[in-house]
Amino acid sequence: MASAALVLPGDPLPQLTPFLSPDESTASSKPKTLRLGPGLTLSPSTPSTPILPYRHGALHTSSSSKRPTASITNTPHHYHPAVQDAVLVTLLRSTADGFVVQLTPYTTPATILYDAYITNNAGTTAAVRKARPNIPVGGTIYARVATVHKHLEAVELAVPSTDFGEVLSHKSNNTATNQDLANRAEVTPYVLSISQPMVKVLAAEDTLGKPLLSAVSSKIPFEMIVGRNGRVWIDAATQREVVAVVRIFTAFDAQRMWDDPDGGVSRTRELVGKICGR
Repeated sequence: MASAALVLPGDPLPQLTPFLSPDESTASSKPKTLRLGPGLTLSPSTPSTPILPYRHGALHTSSSSKRPTASITNTPHHYHPAVQDAVLVTLLRSTADGFVVQLTPYTTPATILYDAYITNNAGTTAAVRKARPNIPVGGTIYARVATVHKHLEAVELAVPSTDFGEVLSHKSNNTATNQDLANRAEVTPYVLSISQPMVKVLAAEDTLGKPLLSAVSSKIPFEMIVGRNGRVWIDAATQREVVAVVRIFTAFDAQRMWDDPDGGVSRTRELVGKICGR
């Protein structure tokens, strides 16, 4: 990420003009080399600045060699559920119709109906009592947001496939020895609460999340599941490694390293080296 500046709707953005081709200065021009992300639009009525923001937020530009991009991001401090969001929730209790879970600490509990909980590849749901998973209170469930009732402030979740469901640690494999299994059984995964900007960092498919993840994985092999509701499930081979990854993610989030001019690359490497060793 090259830069981040706060802008308001209608503000001129002359800093984006260099991204346009030299022969595209007319009012009907369209940028060939600049990809417009959310929050930006073409404005033929302003030839001097043909790109204008239509919402407030931070202007992010990326000078990629293949195709530069620009977008306006306005990340809220709290999570607002949206249909199809993948989330990590905590089981509070079971009822006759489904599971009652905690989506976030500041919202009303959500529900997962047994009819919407797929338990196997054959499509069997938890409505079949014999197929109902025995999840302990406090267990973590990976689910998708199915319905958001805005006026009732209620959210219904679903477990649409076997890729979702109760999140468990992979404590055994075909090549593990008895000693490996004994050591692995002592490891407890950690569910870390993170900010919404940090969620975007970890879930990014472009270059935004790679400096952090590549730096950590080069020192510690680990697994993670990111929930859009501000939670990330972390697991590793030993408890010490789990704690190290949690410390790195916590420091990266608290210091907002993604706002650095280099996307946090230098400070992330220093942080990982400090916690994991050079």
